[in-house]
This record gives sequence, C-alpha cells and structure tokens, in this order.
Amino acid sequence: MNRRELVAGIGSVGVLGGGVGVLRRGLPSFATDDSGTDEDSYDPLEVETIDARGSEAGSLTVPDGAVTTVMFFTTGCGNCQAQMPQLAAAREQLVDQHDDAVRFLSVTYQQPETMSDDDLREWWTTHGGNWNVGYDSGLSSSYGVVGFPVTIVVDASGDKHWQENGVQRSETIVRAVESVLEDEEAGTDEDSENDSDGNASEADGVSV
Repeated sequence: MNRRELVAGIGSVGVLGGGVGVLRRGLPSFATDDSGTDEDSYDPLEVETIDARGSEAGSLTVPDGAVTTVMFFTTGCGNCQAQMPQLAAAREQLVDQHDDAVRFLSVTYQQPETMSDDDLREWWTTHGGNWNVGYDSGLSSSYGVVGFPVTIVVDASGDKHWQENGVQRSETIVRAVESVLEDEEAGTDEDSENDSDGNASEADGVSV
C-alpha cells in the first residue's frame, strides 16, 4: 500500500468514541533505540498562532505533553460560531479542574493569504474566543479531519481518541477529555507498578 492510499484510508475512518478508539496520526518514521528495537516516532506538528484574546503570536506544537482539544473551523460557518460558547464552557471547567494537563486550540482552514490576522482576531473576539487560535497548516490532513466545525481530542503522545462533527455540547467535550485523562493516569499507574515489580524481582535475586 502506498502513502496516498494509506492517507486516504486514515481520512475515511469513522467517528471515534471517546476513550475507545485510538488513531495514530500521520505516517510514522521508524527510529531505532539503543537496544536495537524499532519504535514509532512522531514529530510534533507546528501550528501558526496569532495575537488575539487568550492567544499569542508564534507557534504551538501538537502534541506538547498535554491533552489537547482542537476545533477546526471557518469564520463564515454558522455552526462554528455556535460551537464557540460550548467550547469556552468546556475549557473553563477542564482548566479549573486539571490546569496545565489540558490545552485548547482552534484552527481555521483559511490561510493568511486569504484572510488577515485582523479579520480573524475580530471574529475571535466577537464569538468569545479566549484560548490559542491559528491557521491550519497540515493538522487536519494529519488527523484525517474533513469538514467544519470538527472537534478532536488528542492525548499527550499525539494519538487522536475522539472526533465529532457539528456543534457539540460542553458536557460532551468534557467527558471526552476526561476519558483521555483517565486513560493516561491509568497507564502511568500501570507503568509505576511494573517498575516496582521489576525492582522487587531484581532485589529478590541479589544474594548477600
């Protein structure tokens, strides 16, 4: 199977249930660690952001160690406007409860060549945006996102766990994000237990 066919297959994947399905984004590059074992390596994707309320001019990477909720939109879309207050309410609750473990980002399909920062900033302020906003530069294709508004939840490693098209209620978004956070916490606890078991086994094998 060639790259184009694989990307097309990724793009045709259906909606993923929160915390159930996991889609590895993009195509991995294969790196060899010191032990000689091949592991998937995914480079973070950069998103160009603008200076707006809650957002700074520059760039953000996805992933960056936090569970990230991304909304894909266009400024002329009525449903995108309707999604904004729902996203704002979800963000307020999640940040209050989980602080830096979560992050929100909105990206427009429109590009700087066809839409000025001033126009995007005005739309953002009008519709209550108060988190990072920028231009899509490959994020949608990497995650197989088509249409608008589309909201996805990506874990700290860059895997997509949840995706929905259309306007989503704030409580739905909160449940999706918390499901990913719970999965990550469970994975961390399991790793800690495995490390403890391994250390105990080594200690049992030491003769004094």
